[in-house]
Amino acid sequence: MSPDHKAAAGEPQPIVVHPAVNGEIGTEPLPEWPEPRPLLTVRDTAPADAPVAPVAPVTKSESRRAHSLDALRGLFLVSMTLGFALRGQDYPVWMYHRQMPPPDFSVVPIAGLGWRDLAYGAFLFTMAAALPLTLSRRIAKGETEIAVMLGAIKRYALLLFFALLVGHSNTYFTGYTQTSRVIGLVGLVAMGLVFTRKKADWGERTYSLVHRFGWVFAIAFLALSPLAYGQTFSFTRIDDVIAGLAFASLAGIVVWYFTRENLVARLAVLAFAVALFLGSRDDGWLQQWWWSSPAPWAFAPSRLALLTIVIPGTIAGDAVLRWMNSTETQALSWGRGRMLGLAALAAAFTPLLVVGTYTREVHIATQLCIAMTIGGALLTMRPATSVERAVRSLFLWGAAWILLGMFMEPFQGGIKKVPETLSYFFTVAGITTMLLVSLMVLVDGLGRKRGTSALIDVGHNPLLMYVVLSVGITCALELIEPLRGVMRGSPWTSFARSAIETAMAVLIVRYVTHRRVYWRT
Repeated sequence: MSPDHKAAAGEPQPIVVHPAVNGEIGTEPLPEWPEPRPLLTVRDTAPADAPVAPVAPVTKSESRRAHSLDALRGLFLVSMTLGFALRGQDYPVWMYHRQMPPPDFSVVPIAGLGWRDLAYGAFLFTMAAALPLTLSRRIAKGETEIAVMLGAIKRYALLLFFALLVGHSNTYFTGYTQTSRVIGLVGLVAMGLVFTRKKADWGERTYSLVHRFGWVFAIAFLALSPLAYGQTFSFTRIDDVIAGLAFASLAGIVVWYFTRENLVARLAVLAFAVALFLGSRDDGWLQQWWWSSPAPWAFAPSRLALLTIVIPGTIAGDAVLRWMNSTETQALSWGRGRMLGLAALAAAFTPLLVVGTYTREVHIATQLCIAMTIGGALLTMRPATSVERAVRSLFLWGAAWILLGMFMEPFQGGIKKVPETLSYFFTVAGITTMLLVSLMVLVDGLGRKRGTSALIDVGHNPLLMYVVLSVGITCALELIEPLRGVMRGSPWTSFARSAIETAMAVLIVRYVTHRRVYWRT
């Protein structure tokens, strides 16, 4: 059923990542820190045996960058791009969304997680985790509270505008015709003109003229392009994923800014969001309010549920920020073997939980998670450096979210991405935190950046990666009729083609990133 039809029916719909939409949006790459004189000093004296509370943002004397967070975003962008490049109904059923299996891909009441179901929640998390880093830099520069809030609103509006451009460009919304494919490529150009950030060596006047033309061109595109396929502009023709992320970004900034020095207050906001979610499950005024909105394309109260993964993301971002602010230079106290074992253990939560929930061996998966949590707590004992303290804090928070999600799993008929359950949000928050632990150990702790350089480059340009396949590569290839059936004769050759298309997307984004051209909001 098309988004337009569902909106017309007046039925509340979950945010679903459709096969024709490529990727989900994260945030801008983490900032390179300047080298000013510190305004204040923060001591790294947090307890070693418990998650630590946020600290006030500060400037720093040594430039650090959390490449692990960039790599984490890139990892899910690449895996999601591959997932959406897969076409047809001949793959094993586990290659599809758990609640949207072939042949008709309609929503079915089956509990469990598939590997493709992780992407939406994971990108909410990575976006939220980057907020403390980017906002602290702005606060350190002296940006006022009003400026921060206005910046959050501006970003929210820009992401909504991007969502409208995607909705009016992607052939999933406009139809699988040659006309729609040309429209898609034109829409890609409009996005580039509006969202490309100015490079330092570009002329200010020329860039300003091109950028202004881009806005005029993009607005004209939204108004006129639907006429080519017999429609008119509609706010309901919007990418729901990015619209949800726009709200999550706005809410995440507001919550983090006003609770950045008070973890208890932030957890209280999380409890409030959970209470609203639970109260909306039964008939009554709260349920009516939860699903009502005069402009559902922009905001619906039901999106407050996204705070259940956004707030865990900001807590992870605080742990990363403390490490970035640290000026320690001593060598790791944990041995190389211990670090590698911790990275492997943290990464193992992902296949365990996906397979365990998919096959409905939830009790076994939960017991193994408890055992692995105990093992990880022992491996992270006595941290002596800032990176070790950050890793321990992240591991304990990740374990807490996973266990909370698994204990909630029987509620609402089991964990589901569609419609989202509380178990889904908390479990994915924990999974993503554990993957961040693994990457932080490998990339930031052991310095193995080379092996993840492609993921880091992709993570720097999430807006471009989001559309380069579905709106760019796919439309271009499908325009050439003889290419449509190439390598589509069997599941194996079709998978190979999907892998090639994904690799093309990665290479394009890496090339653009290496030239320091970024799409930004």
